[in-house]
Amino acid sequence: MQIKVHPLFFVLALALVALGQAQAFVSTFIALIFHELAHAALARMRGFAVKKMVLMPFGAMMSTEENFDRTSAVMVGLAGPVCNFLLALITLGVWWLAPAVYPYTQTFFYANMSLGVFNLLPVYPLDGSRAVLGLCKNRLKAIKGLQIAGVVSSLAFFGLFIASLFFNVNFTFGIIAVFLFYGAAFGTKEEMYISVLDGASKNYMLGVEQKTVRVSKDIPIIRLYHHISSASETKFEIVGERGEIVSTLTEAELKAVALGNRLSKPIGYALFGNADKSRKPAIKRKTAVSHGKTAT
Repeated sequence: MQIKVHPLFFVLALALVALGQAQAFVSTFIALIFHELAHAALARMRGFAVKKMVLMPFGAMMSTEENFDRTSAVMVGLAGPVCNFLLALITLGVWWLAPAVYPYTQTFFYANMSLGVFNLLPVYPLDGSRAVLGLCKNRLKAIKGLQIAGVVSSLAFFGLFIASLFFNVNFTFGIIAVFLFYGAAFGTKEEMYISVLDGASKNYMLGVEQKTVRVSKDIPIIRLYHHISSASETKFEIVGERGEIVSTLTEAELKAVALGNRLSKPIGYALFGNADKSRKPAIKRKTAVSHGKTAT
């Protein structure tokens, strides 16, 4: 996985430290790490690996080339904000159990709440836009609309930054404005997440092991992804109720099956449908020889 830190991230760090809010920056950084780890973990559960991640002040920039199925797009998009809300809830619980830690964890609570709420906005390149894309049928048209919404939102935050100059300067509004405008206007066409079944996900420089995994026909398709990694090429043997092999799948064949079915569907049902061949015992023809004649 390739991780890059965008210059705007350092701008946020310098601004907060210069304003005497070093603790707020540390809290934001920790909350952001948990946020992105939640995205990566959920994506891996759905069969996608992180190819490239660009850390921005308020999240990682998504890509227009991400090829999630609809359900995965929504789930991965919401994973980061949900993680932040859970951390904020845990922080509240800690305050109830140990009120003395409040001064040391207050910034962490607000950092998680801010990241969670902000990233739910349905504007590109925030997490909310990834969830919206998962619900839209016309992806290209939706991306254009979300990018326009991102530019409009950036102008709104820039207006708030200008207004703050006359009262109490808020550099965060200015950084958010630049972040949204940059992401919406330029973004990235490089994939951030890539299917673990794609050849590009394999690390052939370090060597790739070939292995065989035997699984039940009743296992959900998504569970097969857990046996796939960049260090191996996996062949699956699908077994029936009595342990007999009813089918075999390469990673390429699994990808074709996954594209045409819900990932929660049992692999046997995806392969055989209602006429599940694995449930029908093989019929052996018996041959009897009598007086030189063969009867079957």
